[in-house]
Amino acid sequence: MRITYISNSRLPTEKAYGVSIVKTCEALADMGAQLTVYAPRIKNASGEDIFSYYGIRKNFSVRYIPTLDAVTWGVRYGFLLNQVSFALAVFFLHRGDKRADVVITRDEISGWLLGLKGYRVLYDMHGFPERHLWLWKIALKKMSGIFATNQWKITQCHTLFGIPLSKMVVARNGFDPDEFAADTSMGTVRKELSLPVGKQIVLYTGHLYDWKGVHVLAEVARVMPSTYFVFVGGTPYHQRAFKERHRDIANILLVGHRRHKDIPLFLRAADVLVLPNSAHAGDNPRSTYSRNDTSPIKLFEYMASGRPIVASSLPSIREILNEQNAFLVQPDNPEDLKRGIEKALGDTATARQRAARAREDVRVYTWEKRASSMLRFITKFAG
Repeated sequence: MRITYISNSRLPTEKAYGVSIVKTCEALADMGAQLTVYAPRIKNASGEDIFSYYGIRKNFSVRYIPTLDAVTWGVRYGFLLNQVSFALAVFFLHRGDKRADVVITRDEISGWLLGLKGYRVLYDMHGFPERHLWLWKIALKKMSGIFATNQWKITQCHTLFGIPLSKMVVARNGFDPDEFAADTSMGTVRKELSLPVGKQIVLYTGHLYDWKGVHVLAEVARVMPSTYFVFVGGTPYHQRAFKERHRDIANILLVGHRRHKDIPLFLRAADVLVLPNSAHAGDNPRSTYSRNDTSPIKLFEYMASGRPIVASSLPSIREILNEQNAFLVQPDNPEDLKRGIEKALGDTATARQRAARAREDVRVYTWEKRASSMLRFITKFAG
């Protein structure tokens, strides 16, 4: 099967969407798909190709599409110019390629244009729109099907856009079991990472955005001075802002961004892993992204690590976690988050039991299983 996978996203990138794209494509190619990724040719500070950056096999090809990198120009409507130029370039360049059996896209504009030309286009939905819903309805109606990273998106597409349930399937993000096969001791890993060996470590991985709940977690660190709180991730800008805001808390260690292939090491170094998402998202009080929409890759990697998890009790999180495989706490509540962390650190029998259950539960959320469900859907519903 010939597949074109389209994403108007900088690749490689320090953001999690890059991991989702390349791991999905690697898994699809492993199952026999002849796959080409279309991505924009825009400025990239890493200077590496995506295969070495992510440590993946070179079993698919990448075509970089000429695109107006208008976002970096600082001009008004720069993002829109970028979107339109990429979509038009994809539309005209794809016509000259050997016709794909199916197109999978994360870019709704290019997907809509190719749908108009009669291509079988499936939308890989990782975020639900919060504005201009009528435009989204027009675009999604041209898709042959939709992959959604959680059940909530499917319900919304059916309710708001009238998309038949038969044209949608849940294809969650996942993890790579090979990255969690090592059985290195916690002490050995901590020495390798220069982390304190004799201290309890509470660890968070990911960006340092407000809606991730990182500032709530930092306030918990303030009242648990004998425990180390390690934050792995964040852009240079957000790292500086985070340091400035919490500079008086001595037991916070801000590691900064690390390559995704190094994250399993950090997870093995922790006593407890935290997913403290806020019930709100950014400056928009009506945003439902954190509450209902997000499907964080770190969630599945936390589960695979075998470490106890403390997480916000949000609908998006509760699609995967429950009281049997994690310690769930009220979002945006530092007192309850502290209680959850103390429970996970203090009640070792319950913590081990829930961590083991999480490790068992996550076995159905591999990238291979995501790719398999996508291929089954393509075969059954897209013709």
